[in-house]
Amino acid sequence: MIIPTLYRFQKNRGGYLTREDLTKVAEVLNVPLHRVQSLVSFFPHFRTTPPPKVTVHICRDMSCHRGGAVTMTERIEKYAKQRYGEAVEVCGVSCLGRCDRAPAAMINERLFAGRSEEELRLAIDQSTSGLRPSADSDARGTVKGTEKWQMEIYDRSSQVSPDYRLVRNYLKAPDPAGVLKALETAGLLGMGGAGGRTYLKWGDVLAAEGKAKYLVCNADESEPGTFKDREILLRFPHLVIEGMILGGLVVGAQRGWIYVRHEYPEQIKRLQAEINRANDLGILGQNILGSGEKFFLEVFVSPGGYICGEQTALIEAMEDKRAEPRNRPPELMTNGYQNQPTLLNNVETFAWVPAILDRDSGKWYRDEGQKTGPFDLAGQKDLARGRRLFSISGDVVCPGVYEVPTGITLGELIDEYAGGMRGGLIAAVALSGPSGGLWPAKIPVSELNQSFAKRFVPEGTTTIDIRDLPMDINVSRTMGYMLGAGIVVYNDQADLVSEALACSRFFRNESCGKCVPCRIGSEKITAMATGIDAGRVALSELPIFSSTVRELSEVMEATSICGLGQVASNPVRSLFRFFPHLVASKCPNNGPQSSGNQPQGEYDGK
Repeated sequence: MIIPTLYRFQKNRGGYLTREDLTKVAEVLNVPLHRVQSLVSFFPHFRTTPPPKVTVHICRDMSCHRGGAVTMTERIEKYAKQRYGEAVEVCGVSCLGRCDRAPAAMINERLFAGRSEEELRLAIDQSTSGLRPSADSDARGTVKGTEKWQMEIYDRSSQVSPDYRLVRNYLKAPDPAGVLKALETAGLLGMGGAGGRTYLKWGDVLAAEGKAKYLVCNADESEPGTFKDREILLRFPHLVIEGMILGGLVVGAQRGWIYVRHEYPEQIKRLQAEINRANDLGILGQNILGSGEKFFLEVFVSPGGYICGEQTALIEAMEDKRAEPRNRPPELMTNGYQNQPTLLNNVETFAWVPAILDRDSGKWYRDEGQKTGPFDLAGQKDLARGRRLFSISGDVVCPGVYEVPTGITLGELIDEYAGGMRGGLIAAVALSGPSGGLWPAKIPVSELNQSFAKRFVPEGTTTIDIRDLPMDINVSRTMGYMLGAGIVVYNDQADLVSEALACSRFFRNESCGKCVPCRIGSEKITAMATGIDAGRVALSELPIFSSTVRELSEVMEATSICGLGQVASNPVRSLFRFFPHLVASKCPNNGPQSSGNQPQGEYDGK
């Protein structure tokens, strides 16, 4: 593979690649030079000029943005420029996956999370002086309660390391149909966002024909506000690996990869160590436990870019191509890596498999959850089952990763797990990172799916408290809101226009540029939101802006190849949808309104 080779050459060179390096890589791998150059020019982790002595990357998204990271970055950049000139490079970057310890920064690729501006300045001073300042560790982070996660099937209080007993049991009596039935009974859904039924995907790969089959774990966790996979990889790597081995044995794959973002160095180290241990145990390799079965597993380190989290773009990167999403169909289950059947699941999905198979063939998992909050959903089919992990951050007392029964309410998640609100009442919640936009504390029933509202919302109800929303992906689709694994909560002191603009900038910055509607639309929407936030848009212009955002959103949703373009407009669109009064408050009262029947200074978002 070209990308791992480029990593090696860049490390040996001291953090950058020369023309000579690129030529040598092409020669060693016997590929055209233009293929090597196309990767270096696309992926942000590769650079072709010598790095400065100190490189400082500060997260600018969601929880970090809420914590003042952008203005802090500007001040630190000014300080470093005045004191050290070109020897120090300071810049804002997309989410680093430490939303629970905002603001997050990396100095020379070492983590500094939750540090003050003064502490970051000191770390810069020490780094430029040749010292190695004390950095932070995810292993010493603030995540609580992981010892109670039901995902873990091994006794963590003992001195005995996990022995991969589910793999051993399977090899004694191989039963692919039995595993699929257990996954079906459990009702395990994909935990990467799509929420598809796991047993169906595994069954599709099992039934697919090909010269070879492959397995990939998507650990490129780059959605702002989402950091659950970070904790699984660090604390339970054996569960991910055991789930992948079982997946390989069931579908007939003999080779797999865990695709991890490069900003997770501790997780990469832990994964590699556990893979080495599994090889030593004979659980991985040419002849697993003398069974004649084989399965090889490697870590693939991502060269950066949010778009790599899209499953087909990830596969493109593994095939030494620019990470641009594929047109679908065909699907990965039949035409994935190297155009062969490929099983691709999220970290959490693989990690739940051992626990499901270990206890009552998945029945225990099925019987967990199924909570629906204040709604009587007895007649609603396809309620999600089991347990799942949520990352929650923002204006809560105890941000972190929590394993909870599926379907608990947002209010329960905030109060019983995240310690309640910090600094005020709820003003808005991002229920799926930036992808789902911002939802208000009181949701108009008119904004929900009306067939759901007629069946399950009491007659005469005009609003629903956001705290009452069930954390159930199937219910969320029925009701009409997007639910992901990353929840970001904003209190009533937050500037929601500024926060939505930051989310819009994220999508604009991370667009791969392949789709014209996404590339142009995300730029146009961000430009409009920037003008509103800066007070450069007259009140009389808002109807035009609102209409333009809505039209762009519809085009982007209908024509973009991947999910990024389909959701990129949601942050700003949700402003016009739910918070028109806040949008209007940013506008100077210097022009007549087009409707002529509203008081000056008020705007209803239409």
